[in-house]
Amino acid sequence: MKYPELPLKLSPASNEARDVVGFKYAGGNVGQRSKLGGDPDWIQGEDVPGCTSGNVMTFYGQLDSAGDSMCLADCGIIYVFICLGCYETRSVFQSN
Repeated sequence: MKYPELPLKLSPASNEARDVVGFKYAGGNVGQRSKLGGDPDWIQGEDVPGCTSGNVMTFYGQLDSAGDSMCLADCGIIYVFICLGCYETRSVFQSN
């Protein structure tokens, strides 16, 4: 199963949160790659994890670095997968 793509937009809930969103030097769409569903936007190449039940895991979403002070390594992304048979979840992290 593949979920339809739903882009996620950061909506800071406080002044403190607003201060951490955004990058001074990162270019392109860095900080705007969070989403649910669709296909993973792999940085280093495909790396779908396996489920301990042996089922194929489904891509559920990805979380992008949010800003200079909340940057994951070198503007990395956390990819989240779920097994729709046993509901085990796994995540993969990649950065430049």
